[in-house]
Amino acid sequence: MWVFYLIALPLTVGLVAATLRYFAGPAVPLYVLATVGYAWLCSLSFVILVPTDIYTTITGNQKSDVGFFWSWSYWSTFTLGWAIIPTIKGYEDAGDFTVKERLKTSIRANMLFYEIVGVIGFLGIIMLIIIHHDWRGAILGFAMACSNTFGLVTGAFLLGFGLSEIPRNVWKNADWTRRQKNLSRTVAMMAVKLEYAHQEYCNAIAVVQATSKQMSKRDPVRPYMDIIDNMLAQMLRDDPLFNLCGGKLEENDMDYDTDGKTMAALRRRLRRAHEEYCRCKSKYANYVMEALELEDTIRNYEQRDADGWKYVSGFRENRPGTLGSFLDFTEFIWRCILRRQLLRVLAVILGCISAAILLAEATLLPTGVHLSLFSILINTAGKKEVLVQVVAFAPLMYMCVCTYYPLFRLGMMVVYSLTPGHTSSVSLLMICSMVARYAPPISYNFLNLIHLGGDAKTTFEKGKEIVIKNYLGHDNCSRNIYSTSLSPVSGNSTKKKPHPLSSTKQTRSFHAYHFCPIRGWGALMMLFLSLGETSTESIHSLWLFILCWSPVISLGIFLSSLEAGKGSSSGLRKKKIWMGLIHLE
Repeated sequence: MWVFYLIALPLTVGLVAATLRYFAGPAVPLYVLATVGYAWLCSLSFVILVPTDIYTTITGNQKSDVGFFWSWSYWSTFTLGWAIIPTIKGYEDAGDFTVKERLKTSIRANMLFYEIVGVIGFLGIIMLIIIHHDWRGAILGFAMACSNTFGLVTGAFLLGFGLSEIPRNVWKNADWTRRQKNLSRTVAMMAVKLEYAHQEYCNAIAVVQATSKQMSKRDPVRPYMDIIDNMLAQMLRDDPLFNLCGGKLEENDMDYDTDGKTMAALRRRLRRAHEEYCRCKSKYANYVMEALELEDTIRNYEQRDADGWKYVSGFRENRPGTLGSFLDFTEFIWRCILRRQLLRVLAVILGCISAAILLAEATLLPTGVHLSLFSILINTAGKKEVLVQVVAFAPLMYMCVCTYYPLFRLGMMVVYSLTPGHTSSVSLLMICSMVARYAPPISYNFLNLIHLGGDAKTTFEKGKEIVIKNYLGHDNCSRNIYSTSLSPVSGNSTKKKPHPLSSTKQTRSFHAYHFCPIRGWGALMMLFLSLGETSTESIHSLWLFILCWSPVISLGIFLSSLEAGKGSSSGLRKKKIWMGLIHLE
């Protein structure tokens, strides 16, 4: 087990550091880099812990270190994703000039988010008081259930979209003609966006210069104006080739010198315009370079006989000597022949994995029929440590990529932008908050696809016992870390109450089975939705689908849970099952 830790942990840290270095802009503060890096590290640690947890469960050698790392990773991502990162994001997005004012602006900007969370928490506490005598011990589980519901309901649609879109895009990239057309269209679109961003940046500069000229040196807000002037001068020094032209002043553009708030708005406008211009310029240059390289590849393939099967680049001179000729031949074989074929093979492999995941998700029913390929492979591997962890690691990583891929695509169209070398602090924080919120539900979703036989429970499923003992102070526990008992429990009682839904046939968690048809249905619906549409249309459809159906599905889970409780001998049973996520064993 420690061998896997020693290999996986350095790779994870290196991956996080390399990703930050590749995407982060030059103006991102150090504390933002540290926060984002820590959040990504905790989120990726789930991918390491799940295979280790499965192996220790199979061998029956479950140690406390796995439970410790589970608690550390879960509560770190929970706290960062729902409390700390939104506050830091608002702080970074604020244009105020003091720390105190920026914090106030951040709190006001996140007030709607905090109000929604507060209302949900208040209603949950009322529900706990009504149906639970010792309600204080269930607040923690209520928060975990809300977070898990958010991740599972929305994550089902994101996962279903990614499972179909990623293999299809990989297959499309192997088609040079289609890819060239897409790049030509993308370059034209980015040219329009770059022109618009350049105009907005010039307008912001014109407003700053005009406001600075009309403001006297004795003006109370002149120190704020000096800070903005210095920031603008630094921006222009960093980009000496910038062509300042065409700046226009609108009707209300000369009203920024009123007080500190308007000056903060001017500073924020200038910073946003500069960041947007740099992002569009970088994206435009990257797409143009990619299109030119593709043209080089197509030209070399068509003229392969005349060039002697050597790659002739339009961006550099030919390599001299025998070694240079061999390298040109190797580059030709890779770019013009092998790469395209490998992309097609990879698309087929990813498509098969996607089909296996969809089949496993859609057939997780309480009938005892489990069509999970990953469960079969893991059980076949037995107690071979490396083989078990590799078989568990690969599909889990693919599920993470499939879930985050549409999330990034959707956010880049609406909220944030992930641009190499020019990603702002706000975009980095928004991305890492979503990664942190979805990491635990993805891991739990994958664990539901694995059946280890008998009554074996992973440390992740038994983690609720640790939470109860450490935080609640009594020994009653439910099936797993996301489930919380809401029934009155006597602190002196040592006899475990039977599960109200249990029968002679042992099943896994009630809420897991109850939610699996919803997950499978959502995945299959998104697969059908994405077929036959363009990528942009699919993204918009995904967004509308999530907005329209997430509340309906959540209500359906709640009503079906109440329906399942009708068979209970106690009328209070209906209230004890909340959204299929809270039960008593």
